[in-house]
Amino acid sequence: MRSITGPSLSAALASRASRGNPGPRDSLGRLRTRDRIESIARLRAAARALGDVDVTGWDDASLTDHLDDLSKVLCSLDAELARVADDVRARGFRIEEPKAA
Repeated sequence: MRSITGPSLSAALASRASRGNPGPRDSLGRLRTRDRIESIARLRAAARALGDVDVTGWDDASLTDHLDDLSKVLCSLDAELARVADDVRARGFRIEEPKAA
């Protein structure tokens, strides 16, 4: 049986924590956090972009001309929103309306 002659694992971890020197895993954690923040920012931007769409001002001819494209985009958006919401719910979380201030 091989003996371990170096410091214990807990001593090594404590030493690393006291140095404050982030290792590669810490960098990966920061990247993942940035990716998550950027994902939420993209969702917010999409919501703002949708808020700018107002088809009530379109005349019937324009709406008829663009109905196929509009339908495809709306169905695609609906499917993606449902997918994200379903993924959140599958993890056991609820999606709730923000409470009014």
